[in-house]
Amino acid sequence: MIMTFIANSGSKITSFLEVTMVEYPRVLISGQYFHTRSGSGITLSNLFSGWDKDKIAATASYITNPSFDICDNYYQIGLKEIIIRFPFNLKVRSNLPSSGKVLHSAQSLSQTILSKTERTFLRRIYDNFLFSSGLIHYRSTFRISPELLCWIRSFNPEIIYSQLSSLEEIRIVTALHKELKVPLVIHIMDDWPKTIGRRYFPRVLWSKIIKKEFLYLFSSATALLSISETMSEEYYKRYGLKFIPFHNPINIEKWLPYSKVNWENEGDFRILYSGRIGRANGKAIIFMAHIINELKLSGEKVILDIYTPDYDNKDAISINDLSGINVKKTVDYKEMPMLLASYDLLFLPLDFDRDGIRFAKLSMPTKTSEYMISGTPILIYSPEETAVAKFFGANNCGYRVVHQSEVELKDAIQFLVSNKDYRQTISSNAVKLAKEKFDDKKVRMKFRRVLLTATT
Repeated sequence: MIMTFIANSGSKITSFLEVTMVEYPRVLISGQYFHTRSGSGITLSNLFSGWDKDKIAATASYITNPSFDICDNYYQIGLKEIIIRFPFNLKVRSNLPSSGKVLHSAQSLSQTILSKTERTFLRRIYDNFLFSSGLIHYRSTFRISPELLCWIRSFNPEIIYSQLSSLEEIRIVTALHKELKVPLVIHIMDDWPKTIGRRYFPRVLWSKIIKKEFLYLFSSATALLSISETMSEEYYKRYGLKFIPFHNPINIEKWLPYSKVNWENEGDFRILYSGRIGRANGKAIIFMAHIINELKLSGEKVILDIYTPDYDNKDAISINDLSGINVKKTVDYKEMPMLLASYDLLFLPLDFDRDGIRFAKLSMPTKTSEYMISGTPILIYSPEETAVAKFFGANNCGYRVVHQSEVELKDAIQFLVSNKDYRQTISSNAVKLAKEKFDDKKVRMKFRRVLLTATT
């Protein structure tokens, strides 16, 4: 009778058994939490989607509206863990958040962050001085509070995972690793090890301090992960260490039904950019906006819609009144498959200045895999030496402009507008490659195995 029930249940029983038989290590995630408002949060969410909820815990500072779909167990690092040193502790008010477990009902702990109106001119000068001098890293120190340690011990992690990106996070992860004595997995999103020291004065001193601390942590890690194959190759040359590439995976079953099947366009040729406007892409987006403005004023039927959480920053405001430019609030992540497929062209930019190249040269923007599976053709505007330009060049799955040239970018837009067959070819190539390389089932299985191996 039981055998008959199992036979009749078919694939549902098989699927259930596959899920229940999978072994998941208990992972403490440090410095990042689950959300869909940034590339790091999206990548984290997609890598850990389907993980046993009881075996995930995340701790970070300033946890705001986290997602509880993947993880229920959050601890916000704040006043009890971040100790302000003398003389900086003489300030009457601290902008550090409260410490403690984040509850579903609260969504985020009450914070005492200064509002824009409270950040006076003198306060901005003070903050800029702390940052540019590097004293921001001396102002405070991290300690594992009894409350944090109790929370961690009750979870009993088998491994620590961190997307390192700052000196503060290096020091937090180092302290946790020494205290817990469990394996460590580090995942690098951008090439901050090469650029972070250049932001402070004196550069030479801070570069040495930061390099020493992150190399110690790299050497202590059981597994090292990167965001791209190009980054893995470069880091092996630079540090002599092996990094396993893991880019943002995508749920093929959710994205593919919306994938574009018709490349005809009527009326305006609609171009979309979705994402942040800021470091490593802000200049390129503004450059593109002015070109669209010129094309529109000359009679071309072309528009650029920008969906961004930075819709109210100075760069977004500066281009919103240009002809053919519409800056909008970003949509809910669940709406992204339909949105991307509804456009005629997707814009994927990176800046051409030295700082932008240093920071993003080895990175693959999170949106890359999502752009590809949408079936909408992609225009890549990025220096030739970047990982994203190399990737699309090697796979013929997008149109590249690899020089900072108004003429070349205009020509690219006009060529793509008038060549439907070419748009269809690069789009079909992109969809095929996305299914091969970024299928979340394949990627998550490999990711889980790496973390599981690290614990043994």
